[in-house]
Amino acid sequence: MDLDEGEASAIALSLEMKNPILRLDELKGRKVAEKLNLRYSGTFGLILRAKQIGSISSVKPILEKIKSTNFRFDEKLFEKVLEQAGK
Repeated sequence: MDLDEGEASAIALSLEMKNPILRLDELKGRKVAEKLNLRYSGTFGLILRAKQIGSISSVKPILEKIKSTNFRFDEKLFEKVLEQAGK
């Protein structure tokens, strides 16, 4: 598969680590990680996890900042993350 250089490097490095969790948002990278039995999470999943463990108090301000960048995501995902986080 044609992976982004950063994703390819992250996957290669994780193969050398013990029990890593990759941050992957692109589908191609996720498919490769699955084939290699590597654990991964997307950006929104990590934000939700940070909320769950108390590292952040609210996800909405972070998601709003992400929304103002060129990070592409479905609006339904945005709403789902807010719902799961308890807004």
